[in-house]
Order: sequence, then structure tokens, then C-alpha cells
Amino acid sequence: MKKFTFFAATAMLATINVNAESYFCSPTGAGEETGESWENAFPAEDINEVVANLEPGETVYLMEGTYTGTSIRPVPGLTVIGGYPATSKGTDLSGYNPWKFKSIIDAQGKNGGEALVKVSGDGETMPVTTIKGVTITGAVGTETTTYSGTAFNCTRSHVILEDVTFDGNTSWCGGCVVPASGSKFHAKHCVWTNNKNVNTSTAKNNWYQSVLNGRGNSDNGEITNIVLEGCVMVNNTIENAAIRATACYGGGMSFQDGCVNVAMINCFADGGGLAINQNGGFMRMGNNSYMLMAFNTLYNYTTTHATESKGKILSINGNTPYYLQSNIIVDNTAGTSVTPNYSAGTVTNGNKVDIAIFTQGFSNNHGTKVPWIQSAGNNAVGGFLVATIQKDQNGEAGSMYKTTFLTDFESDNWSAPAQNEVFAGNTTEKDGRYYILPKEQYGKVNLQEAIEYFESYQELGAYDCFKWATVDLSVDLFGNKRAATTYSGAYDPNATADSTTGIDGIYAAANGSNVTVKALGNGNFAIEGAEGTATVYDMAGRLVASQQLTDGTLSLTNAAAGIYVVRIGGASVKVAR
Repeated sequence: MKKFTFFAATAMLATINVNAESYFCSPTGAGEETGESWENAFPAEDINEVVANLEPGETVYLMEGTYTGTSIRPVPGLTVIGGYPATSKGTDLSGYNPWKFKSIIDAQGKNGGEALVKVSGDGETMPVTTIKGVTITGAVGTETTTYSGTAFNCTRSHVILEDVTFDGNTSWCGGCVVPASGSKFHAKHCVWTNNKNVNTSTAKNNWYQSVLNGRGNSDNGEITNIVLEGCVMVNNTIENAAIRATACYGGGMSFQDGCVNVAMINCFADGGGLAINQNGGFMRMGNNSYMLMAFNTLYNYTTTHATESKGKILSINGNTPYYLQSNIIVDNTAGTSVTPNYSAGTVTNGNKVDIAIFTQGFSNNHGTKVPWIQSAGNNAVGGFLVATIQKDQNGEAGSMYKTTFLTDFESDNWSAPAQNEVFAGNTTEKDGRYYILPKEQYGKVNLQEAIEYFESYQELGAYDCFKWATVDLSVDLFGNKRAATTYSGAYDPNATADSTTGIDGIYAAANGSNVTVKALGNGNFAIEGAEGTATVYDMAGRLVASQQLTDGTLSLTNAAAGIYVVRIGGASVKVAR
């Protein structure tokens, strides 16, 4: 049997499948273990060395089963895809289903508090590293680790995580996932569940996140940009009751001041009743950053501070312009209405209490950001959205400005004092993901208007930091096509599966058109019989790319290997990447 062996990177490439771009792996290995096919898959015991020594642009496929390791370090630009059944043959990739055929990367508690999976780049070339269709579990945090991301970490890298589940990991300082040091991090249809922060020290109460912590360094320009799209977060918690009682700055997620920008689209987070002391039961957003949120459902989190809870769901620090559209953001207690007194700069009926979203400290001292808050409407928010302005636009203290959320767009939003007024059922699991049904009154969103407003607002230039990631507001968190009159929040019960997923014939145009597609290699295709814009969908109906055809060429070089549907005008063509 020809065993996969490593003496150096060059020796490895000479040993296995030297002319191929794709390699196959199974838990126990098979055949000659060269990695050239499923029948000759290399074994899991070699995966650490394989992913660290292959070339950028190459792909490793994982069969279902458990892969153990303590230090998996993919070379930047590599693609790793799990979720293929044990019955796979040859180089067939048609059986991909990570929710059914789980490829589990298990640290077994032996990662020593460091990240089980870590991508480290140079911050300059930043080829796209893709990890897809795997479950990461068993990573543990220890008292000696600081913001390491016990399950996953990326530094100075461009990373796409798709269909990745983080299940049963622990963290000590920060969450189990940490994008850091100027990375571009795009999580698509990922799930965080049963993860815990196990810190027992009250030395720093901003260390207690269970899901994710974003880091950067504004002094040397390492700005981290994070996009979460169609992601789910349920059953994540802070384990120690005494710690929960003192915890601040986000029970689920937190982002460092001045160097982390965050976009959330079609995400669902159920806190399971998680209660921390103050500053965002779900998330704390740092200052001097940008935040964009559209079609998210965030609920079942709260804060308990008697006089300054500062946002039961979201706490947004100073000089962080943000945009809200068609979200459901409600806490798990009814509370009492809070009436801001803008002329006096105070909040009555309790100071900064019973507010789902709290923002504070806007100023223009940095000279690079405009101190605005914007809502396009159709948001369901528990209590009131309040902005306390500690400095005005001239840097003078003692002023408070009413937000546009409560004025210009008030008629398009709903005030919901408690989450039981918003939902018609309980959290439900489906295909490895979760959703909850909003009540009918929240299904009044004109989808086309919402998309147009979102796109027009992006043109202001405030969100250039997110434009490297293509997101699609026309689908819900399952990738299903939203109805013309859709629902606020992540889930549309009237959404329909994309019809392109049933098209027959590789490279043969449907709908009676004369469009043909020819593979040129390396993810490039020649398009004949059509011009204009091509939209590309994966086999779950999710938008992957929208590209203006240049010289009749479509490039999918950054897409993961798999089957895609290309729409051009009235034609639909299935292609293999």
C-alpha cells in the first residue's frame, strides 16, 4: 500500500497525485492512500500535514466521519470541503450534504486552548481560504489563552466558512471563533450551538463571549471586516452563574473598539434566556466602526443591571454609524417603556433600562465618520431604541439627539415590549439550522423596496468595508426565495425553494435558449449566445456571484468546487466548477 508520507512540501507533492488539484480524504484511508479518488483516499491521521503543505487553489474533500487533531493549519488559499457520504466513488462530488453526512473535526479537548483550526496569512496577498461542510467540536479554552478562538481563528487572511457547524466547544477569553488582525471573514450558513464560555475569573468582565469575538489593531491599520450571512446561533451560554451576573460587553459576540466592522444578514440568534449584567445580552459593538444589519432575528437575551442595562440585545459604542432594516430584535422581558428627554439629555422611567438597542457617545472628533443612525423601517424592536449622545457634532458635552429610527421611519417599524408579542411558536430545527415563526403582522415588508433602499444606502460609501462579500437580501436564512411581501427577521414562511436546483444537463441551456457554456479550466467558462449580467447559484439556491460578462467569459475561480446554476437572461445553465 502506498502510504501518504511527508518529508517536505516538495516531497509530498511528488508522493501523491502530483498533477491533480483535488485530493480525497476519509477517516481511515482507502486503497493506495494517494488521495486521488475516494477509493484511494488518504487517512485522517495525515490531514494536519496535508492541509499545511498543499498549494493555494487546491482542494481537499472529506468523507463523512470523525477526524481528530489538535493543530490544523490550512495554507492560505486552500479549500477544504466535507459532507460527502461513505458511498462516494471515484471523484464524484454529487452527494454533498453536511447536515446528513457529517465530517467532524474533533479536538477531543487536546488543543491546549489554542485554535483547533487556524488560517494565518500575510495580510497582503490574502488568497481566499474556504472551509465548507464540516463540524468543529471538542475544542477547549484554558485560563492562559487570550482571544485565541479555541475552535477557529484567522489572522491577516481572507476566509469563507460555509455550512460549518461549531458544536460543543468551550472558550475562556472571548468566543470559540476569533477573526483577527485585519482579516476578511465571511461566514455563510454556519451554525453555533452548545458552545460555552467557561471563564471563572471576574478579573475582566468583557471576556465572557460564547460565540465570536472580533479583534484588530487600529494603530497599524489592521481593520477586521466580518460578514455573517444566514448564520444560526442557539444554545450557547456562559456556564458560571456568578460570571453571568457580572458579565458585560456581549454575551454572544463582542468586537474590539476602533478596528472591527460587522455586517449581519439573514441571521438567527436565540439566546435561550441568557442574561448578563449589561452592555448587550447578545452583542456589543465597538466604537469608531461600522455596523450593518438586515433581516435578522435576535431574541431571548437580556441584561439585568438595575439602572444601566445599556441594551438588552445590542449595545453600540460611540461614533459607530449603523444601518438597520427589517430586523426582529426583542428581549425576553416585558419591562416598561422608556421615554427619552432629548432637550435635557436624560432618560426617564429608569436610566438606560428596558431598551433592546442602546447606543451612546457619538461624536465627530475623528473627522472621518458622520454621526448618524439609520433605519429603513420594518424593524420590530423591544422597548425603545435610544441614543445617548455624550458629545455633539462640535465635541461639546451634554447633548442628546433623537434618532431617525423614532422619527422619519417610525411608521414603518413596530415597538414590541416583549418577544411573546412577536412570535407565533417556538424555535424549530430544520436541516441542521433553526428558525422561529413571526406573527402575521410582521409579514408586511415589500421586498423590492427593501432591496432598493438597502442598495441605495450602500451607495453612500459608508459600507465599502463589506463590498468584497456578495450577500443576497432576496432569500431567507434557508436560501429560499422570499415572497414579494416578505417578513421581517431571518425566516419567511412563504419563501420558496429556487427552481434552478432541478435543471438537467451539464452545460446545456434550459428554457429553449441557444446559450452554451464551455469550460476553459481553473473555474473559467466561455459563454456563447448571451451577454449582460450572469448570476450564479449553488445547488441550495443561494446566490454565489453576480458578474458582468466581459468578452463572453465567466470566472468562478473564487468559488468552491461543486455544481452551480448560471442564469443569463432567460436561460439557466448548470456547470461544474
